[in-house]
Amino acid sequence: MAGFDRYDNILKLFIHQRSSWTAIDIAHELGGAQSTVYRTVRELVAAGFLESTIEAHYRLGPAFLEFEYSMRASDPLVRSGAIFLETLVEQAGVSCSAVLARLYGNRVMCVADAHSSDVTQETSFKRGRPMPILLSATSKAILAGLPGRRREQLFDAVGPENPEERQSLTEELKNIKKRGISITSGELDKGAVGLASLVRNQSLGINASLSLILATKDYDESIKPRLLSLLTSNAKLIENFMEDAHKGMLQP
Repeated sequence: MAGFDRYDNILKLFIHQRSSWTAIDIAHELGGAQSTVYRTVRELVAAGFLESTIEAHYRLGPAFLEFEYSMRASDPLVRSGAIFLETLVEQAGVSCSAVLARLYGNRVMCVADAHSSDVTQETSFKRGRPMPILLSATSKAILAGLPGRRREQLFDAVGPENPEERQSLTEELKNIKKRGISITSGELDKGAVGLASLVRNQSLGINASLSLILATKDYDESIKPRLLSLLTSNAKLIENFMEDAHKGMLQP
């Protein structure tokens, strides 16, 4: 392990596999020298990214909570979720979840969510959980808003590999971008319908989407126009909020 990878590889073990590790287990898992792992773990503990527990185990440390607090206070997209999502769920008038998600490398990540009190449909989109970029209305709305070159780079990295499937998805994304709306059924979560609107801010380099996710049994064509209207209007409110926040950051 070299450079930043020393830290990244260790921290990802805690995120993706289990919550508690010993330094010896980490060295065995990553195949690195124990001396290097021990030194890196000590550095992560000193910085607050890991903390020691019992029996020589370590877990993620409180530094992540500090960074999360800073993001909730400063990131315009995250802040907009706290302002608009609860109201959106209320306005929807149907059992649903509202999800605000953004591009995260070659994946998509939910940065804020809200749920009606009687929500019946579980969604895989959880705040902070990376999700695949090729499935769901939430992800496809983000894909549709990307510049063509960036979208092709994502296709090269994660698929689809079949040329016909790639062309079909490209056409689907063109239509989504033209309408500003993506609608899917059961692509990611069985029994769920997703409706999503593009959310973008070029000044901040943000490519995101605003979604409503509900159970198929709670959805029919009669409520579709109202839900789409809510999504597009709230997406615009979020875009305006981010732009105002951006201008505020530029002011002396």
